[in-house]
Amino acid sequence: MAWTSRLRKVVDRMTDRFRLNLDTASRKPTRYYLAYGSNLDMERMGHRCPYAVPIGTTEIYGYRLLFKKSKTGSYATIEQDANESVPAVVWLLSEYDERLLDGYEGCPRYYYKKQFQLPVWNLEGHRMKKLKPCMAYILHEERPLGCPSWDYFKLLDDGYTDWGFPKDVLYRGICASIGRVAAIQFLGNSG
Repeated sequence: MAWTSRLRKVVDRMTDRFRLNLDTASRKPTRYYLAYGSNLDMERMGHRCPYAVPIGTTEIYGYRLLFKKSKTGSYATIEQDANESVPAVVWLLSEYDERLLDGYEGCPRYYYKKQFQLPVWNLEGHRMKKLKPCMAYILHEERPLGCPSWDYFKLLDDGYTDWGFPKDVLYRGICASIGRVAAIQFLGNSG
């Protein structure tokens, strides 16, 4: 019973914090968001961001995928690298959805937001006429590299499959984060 009481207090504090910020937030999707990690998963995004709509895909040019440590594990992030690019799903978010994601991503404590101007291909594969102002969450650069859990990595692997993204980006990301030998062991021994 004591555990339940403590949990209830934490949930109440979180709810109060969000209630203050969410009551005035618009539910109309107007902001472009780049998902390159666990938010590639449609069902997951549907639960996290109830007003979000996937509108297409893009490449984040001049960046590479890495895994870095956070409070609860190691998660996907991007880091500048002129010779790389990272595929991403472009979601249209409401202000309400963005505030929910800020809380989920731990922004600004663990992740910060970065703006990009990128070409977007709609869900039918046609390039939209204008570059879109897109936002991505990036783990702070000083965070150490780390090895994600197998479940988390598999979620990304499934997302890459679902969206038809090249998996070599994902595999280069794990190799760069934990080393080639450790990555081979991770990929060979997990699952």
